[in-house]
Amino acid sequence: MRGTILLLFVTSLALCSSTTAREFNPNGYQLPDGAISLHHHGDYIEPYFATKALLLAQEAELDVRQPVRQWIEWLLPRQDKHGGFGRYCRKPGSDWKLCAAADADDSMLSLWLQLLYTNAPDSGIPADWQQSVRKARESLDRLRNSRLGVYHISGSNHVALFMDNIEVYSALRAIARAQQRFGNAADADKTHAEAEKLNLNIKRVFWNKHAEWFRPSIQKSRSAFYPDVVAQVYPWLADLPMESDVQSREAWDRWRNRYASEWLDKKVDPHPWGLVAMAALKFHDDASAACWLSRSEPLRYSTNWNVLEESAFQAVQAHLQEAEKSNPSACSEVTSAP
Repeated sequence: MRGTILLLFVTSLALCSSTTAREFNPNGYQLPDGAISLHHHGDYIEPYFATKALLLAQEAELDVRQPVRQWIEWLLPRQDKHGGFGRYCRKPGSDWKLCAAADADDSMLSLWLQLLYTNAPDSGIPADWQQSVRKARESLDRLRNSRLGVYHISGSNHVALFMDNIEVYSALRAIARAQQRFGNAADADKTHAEAEKLNLNIKRVFWNKHAEWFRPSIQKSRSAFYPDVVAQVYPWLADLPMESDVQSREAWDRWRNRYASEWLDKKVDPHPWGLVAMAALKFHDDASAACWLSRSEPLRYSTNWNVLEESAFQAVQAHLQEAEKSNPSACSEVTSAP
């Protein structure tokens, strides 16, 4: 039965994917057992980063069928009885062990559900995945603050974060599309309604109308590039509908004109932030994406480089034409913008 389900799963993905799609290459990150390490040739597994990396590559139309299948097979039996996932590590020659709790249950649960739904065959969630889906969905539902209508970080941390809730929103939309593909119109409508309700609550709780700026948390904190500035990119990546022009190319240009140097020169934050490059591609700003690519290549496999940055790097690389990738004036076009 298990073999039949996997065959249907792979066959369905093969039919849905272009035969000419460029493959996502997780070499150095994905181990033979299917685990995906946070860092290149690492011994530490942070499921959030691995799952988000696969989803990013998939949304960029890279072929992720093989690494997704192996990752799901590795992580599925490690789901705890409450539906969540921890972080895992090992010493050389030893087995993987749970070594830390998840950083944010709301994000991880939503990403896991999104991965399973978007990679399920048209016949629906495979039998081997159904219990995992049920546990993850029940656990995620328990994190919803009934008064605010947004999600807490975890059962023990009742802070609500903007970026986490955007990820939940994006997952709900993806789940609704998958349910429609399965032929479950009623479930799809219900999930879509949940997503739209969350969209309204996100804007009510986090949006500063006067500043046209999303607050990164329901808690006040000192402003920093991360999370405050990076957070503004998340609605663009998730296609969050807005009443203002915050989702327009002009809004992206304003963000870039103000923060491109901090982002690309790593002046205030050492991390590459490939997610910002993905937003640039979304707005057809190939110059910014090309500049990020050239500035980031020397950073690959460094201490601040992880599997999510690698996924963004390969996605940008696949999108840009050779002339754009080698454009020597790309960075001057971006950093000298008014």
